[in-house]
Amino acid sequence: MTHWNPSFACALAAMLVPVVLAGCGGAVQAPDRKLSLTVLSSKPHEVSGGDARIAVNAAPDAPGKMTFLLNGRPIDPPMVAAGTRMEGVVSGLADGANTLEVRYAADGGRGASAALVLTNHPLNGPVFSGPQQQPFVCRTQESGLGQPLVDNQDGVGHPVFDTVGGRPIGHSKSCAIKTQIHYFYFNGEGFKPFDAATGYATPPADLKTVTLHGASVPYVVRVEAGTINRFVYTIAMLAPVAQGQGAAPGFDSASWNRKLVYWLRGGVGLGHQQGTAIWFSNGLRGIERQIISRILAQGYAVLSSSGNEAGVHYNMRLAEETAMMSKERFIEAVGVPTFTIGIGGSGGAVQQYLFAQNRPGLLDAGIPVQSYPDMVTQTIPVADCPLLEQYFSDEVARDPASSWTSWSRRALIEGSNASDTAGNPVTGKPGSTECINGWQGAVPTVLNPVFKDPRYELVAQNYGYPADVFAKVKWTHWNDLANIYGTDGDGHAPSAVDNVGVQYGLGALAQGQIGKDEFLRINACVGSWKEPSQFVMWESAADPFDARNMQRSASCRDPGGVPSPRRAGDMAAMHAAYASGHVFTGQRLDIPMIDVRPYLEPSLNMHNARQAFSVRARLLDANRTAAKNQVIWFAAEKADQSARALDALAVLDRYLSEGAAPAGFTDQCFDASGAVIASGPSSWDGVLNQQPKGACSAAFPIFASPRMVAGDSIKGDIFKCKLKPVAAAMGDGTYPDAARFNADDRQWLERIFPQGVCDYRAGDQGRPARW
Repeated sequence: MTHWNPSFACALAAMLVPVVLAGCGGAVQAPDRKLSLTVLSSKPHEVSGGDARIAVNAAPDAPGKMTFLLNGRPIDPPMVAAGTRMEGVVSGLADGANTLEVRYAADGGRGASAALVLTNHPLNGPVFSGPQQQPFVCRTQESGLGQPLVDNQDGVGHPVFDTVGGRPIGHSKSCAIKTQIHYFYFNGEGFKPFDAATGYATPPADLKTVTLHGASVPYVVRVEAGTINRFVYTIAMLAPVAQGQGAAPGFDSASWNRKLVYWLRGGVGLGHQQGTAIWFSNGLRGIERQIISRILAQGYAVLSSSGNEAGVHYNMRLAEETAMMSKERFIEAVGVPTFTIGIGGSGGAVQQYLFAQNRPGLLDAGIPVQSYPDMVTQTIPVADCPLLEQYFSDEVARDPASSWTSWSRRALIEGSNASDTAGNPVTGKPGSTECINGWQGAVPTVLNPVFKDPRYELVAQNYGYPADVFAKVKWTHWNDLANIYGTDGDGHAPSAVDNVGVQYGLGALAQGQIGKDEFLRINACVGSWKEPSQFVMWESAADPFDARNMQRSASCRDPGGVPSPRRAGDMAAMHAAYASGHVFTGQRLDIPMIDVRPYLEPSLNMHNARQAFSVRARLLDANRTAAKNQVIWFAAEKADQSARALDALAVLDRYLSEGAAPAGFTDQCFDASGAVIASGPSSWDGVLNQQPKGACSAAFPIFASPRMVAGDSIKGDIFKCKLKPVAAAMGDGTYPDAARFNADDRQWLERIFPQGVCDYRAGDQGRPARW
């Protein structure tokens, strides 16, 4: 029989977090109810900035009976009743581990205590994203927030200049500013600066009102701006009442509906700069202004950070960390929201899917607009497009009567949409493809380490940085995430781009849309990309498809010649993409998401229609029950897209408020007037199943990709295919009419694909086993 040892029990309890220490040491008796101490603003090991909002499950009369100790020293945090618990913000945490203890002395001499270890990180980061990128350009001045604070530890040795006198005033490594409060008012078209000292008493003539709790109140917004994790964050909320006239100090919680919208921006960026804030007088972009103004008018709080703009960087690990830290600040400053809904387009949509997968609890629902499942798997078709367009260009140059002079015919190989009438930015004439209009400038940012966006130089010059500040920077997606992918001895990060075994145009061959000679010629000549160390500067006018950086063969058209070589991607880079959470696998989507998309296929836009179904296909493949959390809304391109986003917000608000999916949470599509064309589970039949086309599928045709034509699925998530010998492919149905290939053809095919051809049924060979 084992005997209970109270001393051992107390020692064991002291090691637990959170822990109840009642009855230990013999001086404190067991309380009527156990005491617990929790952190509301973050996980205990991911506190940042030296403070944290905490909660104690104490009785309403507890404040006078509770004492707090931080690292053994008494503190007096302001605690207020919040339902069945007491809440307050504890400040003064040192970097590293801190022990917070609360002691409760109840009537009758009984009491309890609880302790929690809080691991604090600097407000400037990082928490878990790894070493911070250098050089790093501060841009607070462009956000209207002034120069960053001097910290005398610059990563590149540049001065920060006084814009008035041109005098160097110091150095900034953190790009930090002091927290600032600004006010703006809405005039019906946009936001203007508001003087909080006089504006409430003498409001501007064009100030609009909103209705709150049945009353008409001034549409004034209070914005807190500051820097977290080196990026600029903003918190915006209604502030219809002046301080000292009924509003609580700080944010006006009476006007807040207790709900938070996290606004996430898109774009394609390569880091090394802070980005600019969502600023209400001059920084809201088009439809962004329409949506945010209507969200704020309903009482939502809106949180954003320049670190959650994909046009600033595409490090989704860093974006996740920044969102976590920014939301932590919101909870400390304002309170715990009932729920948080993400909204954002393109790269902002990518963040929502990846946050849902990688950090459950950060968002409670999402509205990804013009989504992709992730960015890194988009590098697969992005890398294919210029290879194919260069092939077509060569064929037309060689033979003006080539069938590839028909732009729409190129869709047979590229899969994505093409048009004989759309304007072409390369030729300046009618006729183009999505590969050109949508993705023309994307490859350099993915693959070309010496291509530098001139906007970076302009920003650096404006801030007085040395001319050579970016001299050692390698400008690729992979180098932007060098702390994840690593680098070689020359500083180049490995790339996952791979096209070994890819049979471009295989589907067109099977459908009889191209002949075997064309099929063989495409695959012999399409080539691949060089290694990063071999790249030269992209000259967009003279070399629109960056052919100088391709591996090509002058004799590829001749069956007796040399096929253009293919490129094998780096397996470690593929593994790192999965391990860092940059691939949306579909294994987790535990929150409701409404994927909202304007139908942009006629415009050959990069935000093509299949991406929403790529997400769903991954969900269905990984976990068939999880697909119920994603619904897809399409609208005609000329429809009011802001209305769709706001409708989605209303549906998700009801979903989260009621705890069950409302009728509006279903697949739908809308015409140009906003009228519903069709809704319900069968709306998109024919896209991912073998059913006849649903009404939405018929109204909005879905196109493919080069890899889909080559045999991959709509998931688009295979970096590296499994290879099978050409001889095996000849006998297993890969070529529906294999007899068409004579002995010479087969020999040529073997030379084009010496390692074999893709067997997409085996999945991604670059995916680690645990994923």
